[in-house]
Amino acid sequence: MRPVFANTFNVTHNKGKAEVALSFAHIYTDHNFSMKQGTLTDVSAQVADEVASVLITRDGLVALTKLLNRVMDDWGIDITE
Repeated sequence: MRPVFANTFNVTHNKGKAEVALSFAHIYTDHNFSMKQGTLTDVSAQVADEVASVLITRDGLVALTKLLNRVMDDWGIDITE
């Protein structure tokens, strides 16, 4: 089975419902080659395949934020810079 990975993500939130949605996608350029009158033509287009979408409650977001802050501390990265 081919692994599925994401190379981009999006964060959206709904202030009234105290929920955050994380959407993960794999964005790539799709190439379609065709021959016309002896010339090779490349028609490319950007494609976004959704990998996953996760809905997190307020408590889950707080826990995730604390975890990510600990990871940054372990790596010696100051996120306030």
